[in-house]
Amino acid sequence: MRHCRQTKRIPAARGRQALKMLPLLLLLSGVQVLQNRANGQDPVTAGLARDLEKYSSQRLQEKVWVHTDKEFYLAGEICWFKLYDVDASLHRPLDLSKTAYLEWLDKNHRPVLQTKIGLREGHGGGSVYLPLTLASGNYTLRAYTSWMKNDGAEWFFEKTITVVNARKSAGVPSVGTPLRYDVAFFPEGGNLVENLRCKIGFKAADQYGRGVECTGVVTEDDEDTIVRFRPGRFGIGSFMLRPRPGHRYRSTIRLADGTAISNLLPAAYKEGVAMHVSKEGNDRVRVDVQSTGGLIGGKEGKSPGVYLFVHTRRSVRVVEAASLVEGKCSFLVDEKSLGDGISHLTIFNADRLPVCERLFYKPPSHLLQIGVSTDKSTYAPRKKIDLRVSAKVSNDSSLGADCSLSVYRLDSLQGIPSGHIASYLLLTSDLNERIESPDYYLDHPEDEEAIDNLMLTHGWRRFKWGDILQHATPSFRFAPEYGGEVITGRVVDTRTGKAAGGVQVYLSVPGTRTQFSSGLSNEEGEVKFEMGDFYGGQEIILQTDPSIDSICRLDVSNPFSEEYTHAVPPLFVPPLPSTQAITDKMVAVQVLNRYAGGRLKQFDFPVIDTSAFYVRPDFSYLLDDYTRFITMEEVMREYVRLMLVKKKGGHFHLPLFDLSNDQFFLSDPLILLDGVPIFDIDKFMTMDPLKIRKLDVLTRKYFMGGVSYDGIMNWITYKGDLGGYILDPHATVIDYEGLQLQREFYSPSYATADEAATHLPDFRNVLYWSPEVAVDNAGGGVASFYSSDIPGQYVAIVEGLAGDGAAGSGMVKFEVR
Repeated sequence: MRHCRQTKRIPAARGRQALKMLPLLLLLSGVQVLQNRANGQDPVTAGLARDLEKYSSQRLQEKVWVHTDKEFYLAGEICWFKLYDVDASLHRPLDLSKTAYLEWLDKNHRPVLQTKIGLREGHGGGSVYLPLTLASGNYTLRAYTSWMKNDGAEWFFEKTITVVNARKSAGVPSVGTPLRYDVAFFPEGGNLVENLRCKIGFKAADQYGRGVECTGVVTEDDEDTIVRFRPGRFGIGSFMLRPRPGHRYRSTIRLADGTAISNLLPAAYKEGVAMHVSKEGNDRVRVDVQSTGGLIGGKEGKSPGVYLFVHTRRSVRVVEAASLVEGKCSFLVDEKSLGDGISHLTIFNADRLPVCERLFYKPPSHLLQIGVSTDKSTYAPRKKIDLRVSAKVSNDSSLGADCSLSVYRLDSLQGIPSGHIASYLLLTSDLNERIESPDYYLDHPEDEEAIDNLMLTHGWRRFKWGDILQHATPSFRFAPEYGGEVITGRVVDTRTGKAAGGVQVYLSVPGTRTQFSSGLSNEEGEVKFEMGDFYGGQEIILQTDPSIDSICRLDVSNPFSEEYTHAVPPLFVPPLPSTQAITDKMVAVQVLNRYAGGRLKQFDFPVIDTSAFYVRPDFSYLLDDYTRFITMEEVMREYVRLMLVKKKGGHFHLPLFDLSNDQFFLSDPLILLDGVPIFDIDKFMTMDPLKIRKLDVLTRKYFMGGVSYDGIMNWITYKGDLGGYILDPHATVIDYEGLQLQREFYSPSYATADEAATHLPDFRNVLYWSPEVAVDNAGGGVASFYSSDIPGQYVAIVEGLAGDGAAGSGMVKFEVR
């Protein structure tokens, strides 16, 4: 889409960089091809539909959306969140990635907080303590999976979180700093062509993405005013223009403060193709195509062929053909054939080349309607509140849904959040820039002008047509983490500083629970380790066999994306420290941390498979069940079966007996100590056996990471601390954060008179948070909690997603007094 912009002072960079789509030959995205009956056999239309279907089946895409308990916090509070992971086409919960990455970025795109969340069946929840070291300001919360990193940071989920640190200066912006304004113009379909009447969308906004009021004119040759215009909602509008040959056109914008911004519009093409989309009646969409010159193509002597290709999130909806008559043709599309949300309308010429494209938004007919109600409208402090949640889709059928619930106090600083799950999935996530008030478009489908202007000014797609038409070979850098977090490392030859390929690397998490993995580095020196159910901050050890690869250095890659968008957080206007709402919140945070600090630090360890990577050993020895000897050699000789203890060339060797081949292995087994591989058996034999609790033995060949081992011996100490064994100095030891543990939400009970009469103050402003509110197949669910000592108006907000991809939200307000 070609556009131009006029700027005051410095123009904001807004490159429309197409994503590099990368493949996954894994899942089909359920592409549905709906062809026009009359043209269903046309080879061009059939080929286009087939190409997109093939492309989509090779490139599954994800979307994530994050529900936070609120959007305004004081430093020292806890941010609670729930993450929904769906496929990008149908919006159904996607059980692909098992790890999600969340970051809080400051205004300079520097991460100040980072965490990893475990995902199960397309959702996961967690919490983050906002430390007192945070400065006041607007932060960007972004979330993504490893697989999403292939598409670029533009497609990560982002939302604004406001944090005020009442103990630090708010950092009030300089009063003299002027706002910068950006005015962008977008010809419909992407082309401005001489003698063809074209609709031009425009957006006038400041550097924070806020639409501004203005008036504008377009003059021809700096003389006659031929168009007057002004924006509608959120600084977005449109006007019609027919550029004449040999003339130039200038736009002059006048802001509300009287400032004028003037610049030339781009010169129109002498020949080209233009399209115009309009509604015809209540249920049809009209697409008009005009062409000058030979850009449409086609065989000599025949009417030039034009093809309309319509898809909704890569699901093909309409493919039709028409012939140009005197350079014009039209298509009528049944709006019911389009999917909910944004569809792409692309015009192809006879040579299968895209020549025009624009977006069309269909208000959703398949929403999850969530009803939220309380048993009363007003409550006294410390009283039970029963909240009922119901869910049904737009066709009135009840169904189960995955929902999250937040209940918090409304005040002058924290209101109703904008940007719910439905508006994100159907609108924001398929547009390339931050949308001002996205819920407006979902709540006001009757404002067709505002919706159409938004579509005119935000043309973008999640793929490049060139990749599809040229049948580009799939390639991707980041694999989906469908078995748990993947830790990536790089092997470097210390002599040359270059990557070292073909090196066997071992990763261990020392402890009583054996966590071990191995892998072979590729040509770029990269090696990957899949770590299922890796929770909490733990020490990890990476090694190579020092007798073979002692010259190698091992580096662990940053699991978080280091790519950022150019989006600027909204302007932060710090509240006055003396504001009553700030004072009330400060007192509430201090009281909560003072009297319930211990309850806020309780974590649940998830139910996970704690068995070792080899699952079940052939033999297991609890050393306390035997006579405790004082040397490792005695232990092995006296009661470890099917193993030889021998010396060769002055060094110990411990081959195991291969039961499958009825003979001893020729080489030593993989020897582990608390999951850490041991390469120096002589050194290991000097250990104190009284520090070892257990031995597991596998007497069969085991394959892992591209290599095989002649059996396994896994020695486990009482404390999981290697029992004093000194690692090789070439080993890399680092502290590494795995998936975060689940914090328990503190929600006191006042069910009895004694509990309600306690003198401990209850100053909670977030009464309840639940990442999983069960709504059964009958469409109902109940949550119960208690009010606090703080009077005021509260709101309960429920966000939800059904198994068929229908999304929605609901809320109810109540009073505590």
